[in-house]
Order: sequence, then structure tokens, then C-alpha cells
Amino acid sequence: MKHSLIKIGVFLAVGLLPGACKKHLQVFPGNANVDGDLINDQASAQRVLTGVYYRFANASPDDQDHLSTKWTDIFEYVPSQMAGTIYDPGNAVAMPTFRFDPSYYVIDSIWVYGFNLVNAANGFIKNLSPVSTLPSEVKQQMLAEARFLRAFGDAELLWYFAQYRDPSSKFGIVLRDNFVTAATVNLPRSGVSAAYTSILADLDIAINGLPSLNSTICFANAWDAKLLKARVLMNRGAAGDLDQVITLAKDIISNGPFVLEDSVKDIFRTKGYSSKEVMLAVQPYPGENYKWTNFYWQPTDSLLSLITDDARNQWLFTKDTDPYSPYVKITKYAPIGPRYPVTPPLSLNCYVFRLTEAYLLEAEAIALSGGDRGVAETLLKTVMSHAGAGVTELAAVDNAATPEALQLEIVKENMRNFIYENGVDWLALRRLPFATIRQLNPNITDVNRLILPVPTAELEFNNVIQNPGY
Repeated sequence: MKHSLIKIGVFLAVGLLPGACKKHLQVFPGNANVDGDLINDQASAQRVLTGVYYRFANASPDDQDHLSTKWTDIFEYVPSQMAGTIYDPGNAVAMPTFRFDPSYYVIDSIWVYGFNLVNAANGFIKNLSPVSTLPSEVKQQMLAEARFLRAFGDAELLWYFAQYRDPSSKFGIVLRDNFVTAATVNLPRSGVSAAYTSILADLDIAINGLPSLNSTICFANAWDAKLLKARVLMNRGAAGDLDQVITLAKDIISNGPFVLEDSVKDIFRTKGYSSKEVMLAVQPYPGENYKWTNFYWQPTDSLLSLITDDARNQWLFTKDTDPYSPYVKITKYAPIGPRYPVTPPLSLNCYVFRLTEAYLLEAEAIALSGGDRGVAETLLKTVMSHAGAGVTELAAVDNAATPEALQLEIVKENMRNFIYENGVDWLALRRLPFATIRQLNPNITDVNRLILPVPTAELEFNNVIQNPGY
């Protein structure tokens, strides 16, 4: 935790931010102590909680020292590279070819992200808990938000660095429920089962304590916690988990305030955070252009094979007319413009949860649990029709004769729908049998590479066991 301890969640002073999420974080460097009187009333509590949300958004200075939300670094291009659907021919190939080792900087960044978020949430919980000047319902909601954020950070660490598909495995994560100090930084890895128990306990508290809708779509609500719980249970896959996934997803779809957009494209090009499909989002800083300057990813042949007569091939990627960069590029968030364009307003948006995921999780859980195939097909085809799937993709669903074949079509839709967005594409791919995973992405030749190694910086500072195969 050498790097994590230095960069740890020091979420001190917060001001106002115009826009959809009216909060703004100033992140101070150093390992400041937040065990004092930082929180003493509702206003200071909200400022610090907003700081935790900006850890969630991966906020830090960019290379020009401008504060930026770098969600894209962790959740957009890394998982889609590993899923085998995007690449950057002019950049490092370690992630898409799985030639990384524990010292690779991207791996350290993902590890640091997770532990910084967990530590920030722990600091908030510790310092808010003894405060008696807040109305009880306000305090309960704030603590529920922090529990949700901690569960999110722990789940990401579990899915990237632990043998999360095997609850009996000893290769779990370093579970932390207290703010890290120099005296408490060294802890062993938990087992996978203990990690799931902790994450699900946090999510149950979040579900009970969060409102149906928060003050903005950039702050967590109860439906977000239910969707994250469904995602966690789907990836654990223990006895009874699939039934819970179905129940949670049905509840979100039937009783939540969210609805699918008629066209997925409208979310990214015209509606943004006003879309009724968006369940949780990340608010960029005013004047930020970090994500816009990183629009250079290109579709792989694998992605092109997943989208044949699909309407998404008309806007999800486009050939750049710039003579200095005449490539086919991912244009999910904005069309290609002139060589030095003004940043399009919606191009910086980042989407954490969309209602589409609930449909696909329910469909997959029904298929794998032996439920009503017709219901699973309807859920999948509903998503596909709103996304613009063509005859070829829809026919593949009809031709999927077994539960395993139907799951494959559901996973393919996850890869199409959530490319370069929130990591759901990579997570869904890994739920398939390894032989099928290799068919979709031949670069994955070793089952151990489905999870990342514990980074070198952690091994040097904390004597934890390394993952198998590294």
C-alpha cells in the first residue's frame, strides 16, 4: 500500500460546482489526518461526503494540473481493451494482449483507485458516526451513501484482483473497515467468501438507508444499491444467488423510476444525464476536457464481428476525416469533429449504472437458473431493439438452443452495449466458460490472466500473497 498510503483519500475542502451535481472537490495532497473535528454539522458532512464521491469519480489533477474526473482511466478503456473490443495501435499493448506483470502502472492505478475509495469511505464513516448535531434521517442516509461507495470499491478490487468466481478461495482482497494509518496499513488478504459477506452487508445497509432518488443523479440512490447487489450476486453465483438477481432486477425494472430510452444513442448524444435510463453518473469538473482528449480508441475485428447489420455501426465508431489521423475511431460519446474542436457538452459524461444492465442481468439469471426462456429472450430482445440490433443479432437469439447458448448472446449484448463505459463488458465476458471466452478473445491464453496480479508497490510494502500465475 505504499502508493495508496501516499495518495490516500484526503477529501478535505469542498466548494460548489455548477451543473447536474452541484458539488466540487479540492483534493489536497499528502497523508492528512481526518480523525479530528472535520465533520461537525450537516454542511461539513456533505462537503466531506462529496469528497468521497470524487474519489469514486477518480478525481485528480491531469497532466496540465487541472482537476479532472478520470473515470475513463479505470472503467472505460481498460476493461474494454481486456474484453478485446477496442485498442490503440499507437500505444502500449500490455492490457489487450495480457502481457502485463505486477509492475505495470495500469494495474497499480486500478489497485490504488479501489483502496483510495474504500479508505475515503471509511474515514467519512468514522468521523460522522460520533456527530450528534445532524438530523437522524440525514445522518442515516449519509452513512448509507458511504457504505454504498465502500461496497463499490471493494467489489472492484474483488473482481480485478481476487478469485471472485470461487467463494472458497483464499485469494480474496485486503478488507478494511477503518481509516488507514501507518500503524494499520499492513493487513493480510481475506478469503473470497469474507469479501462477499462484507460487500453484501454494506449493500443491504445502503438499500435500507438510501432514498429512491437522491438530490442529483450523481449521488447514489436505493436502486443503485440494488443493481450493484444484483451484479455482485451474479458474479458470485452461489446457491440461491440467481434467484436473488432475478428478484432484484424485476424490482428495479418494475418499481424503479427509470425507463429505457427508445434509442441508446440518445443517451450519449442528446440527453445525457437527463435521460430516464441513467441511474448513476459522474459529474466532470467545470472546464474539464480530460476525457475528450483521450478519444483515440479504435474498434477491433472482434467488435466489428459482434455488430454486423446493427444500427450501432453507424455511430458507435466512425472513420476520422482528419488526414493526420485517418482511422476508424470509437465515437460513442461524440461525433468526430474538426482537428481542434470545441469539447462537446455531453462528451465528458461518464455513466456508472444504466437500467439496461438490470434487463440483461435478469435475462442471464433466468437462462442459467432454468427459468422461463421466453421471459429471458424478451428481456434481451427489448434491450437489443432499443440499441438498434439488426436481423443477424436478433436471429442469433432465436437460434440459441441451450441456456449456455442464450447466456452467450446475453454476454455479447453486454459487450456491445457497455463498450467503453463502466466495465460491465469485461465482467460479463468472464462469466462464460474459459473455452468460450477464448473464442471471443483469443488473446486470453491463461485462465490466471482473467484476474490481475497484486501490484509490485503493494508487495513491497505489505507482505500479502500474490495471485497464482504471476
